[in-house]
Amino acid sequence: MGEAKSAQVKAALEIGRRLSLLPAETRFPIRTPQDAANLVMLDLAYLDTEQLRILLLDGRGQLVEKVTSSQGTVNRALTRAAEIFRPAVIRNCPGLILCHNHPSGDPTPSPEDLEVTRRLVEAGRLLDIELVDHLIIGQQRFVSLKQHLGWE
Repeated sequence: MGEAKSAQVKAALEIGRRLSLLPAETRFPIRTPQDAANLVMLDLAYLDTEQLRILLLDGRGQLVEKVTSSQGTVNRALTRAAEIFRPAVIRNCPGLILCHNHPSGDPTPSPEDLEVTRRLVEAGRLLDIELVDHLIIGQQRFVSLKQHLGWE
């Protein structure tokens, strides 16, 4: 790694360190699915491929970081539980909200969305990281799969 790239990496690490030192009062609280949807709606609503965003939460339900996880195809976002939970493990976050879009604009969950969500809830239980919600973003609308499936 060259000197310039090394300096960039050091600067990025320092920015991350400083951001992690922000007092909890300055972090955005996520109390409802609408709060979470507001954070990702502009990013996801009008894309032409499915994309995933992960909202990492601290123990008080406040946003620690918004992570872009993966980009899929027109009708599928490729996901593995390990890739979904990795940022929460790295940042030591006890909860996360998964968000993905439906390029069609219709946020109605597919059978695959429901099955993936059930698997992720179980994976989170094993890792002791709560899947707080899974939102599907459409155009000007969203669906909360926690409200749809009703897990605890």
